Amino acid sequence: MMEETQLSFPHLELSKLEAMVEIMFLAAYADGSINEAERAELTAHAAAMSAGRLGAEVVESLISIIERSVREEGRNGRFAALRARLPDVRMREAAIELAVRLVAADGVIHESEHALLVEAARALEVPIAFKGRVASGSAR
Repeated sequence: MMEETQLSFPHLELSKLEAMVEIMFLAAYADGSINEAERAELTAHAAAMSAGRLGAEVVESLISIIERSVREEGRNGRFAALRARLPDVRMREAAIELAVRLVAADGVIHESEHALLVEAARALEVPIAFKGRVASGSAR
């Protein structure tokens, strides 16, 4: 049996933390907008994961960069870049799990968010473990 290891988010390189934030953002933005609850949750997750290294101002700047990158490269281009920036499958799994929590912050997983999570998991070669426990349109 393989021993499970824990990821230490505060010790991750900033580029990896930023990649995880981008995955979370892409999931929240799947419906074409990011509401205040999702934005606050994203900022809180980023601050907690980075032990304060990614504060609100940095996250807001990062969101602007991500939005521009998505417009220029499309989601598939971003997923390819993210997979390269997060070579460890555990990091990609953690990012997907955080994205699930983020999109549930407003109490509903919208169909577009659910579809994006499935698309992201496939593109990032992450087992879709959340599929059975998070139904699109479900309230939390």
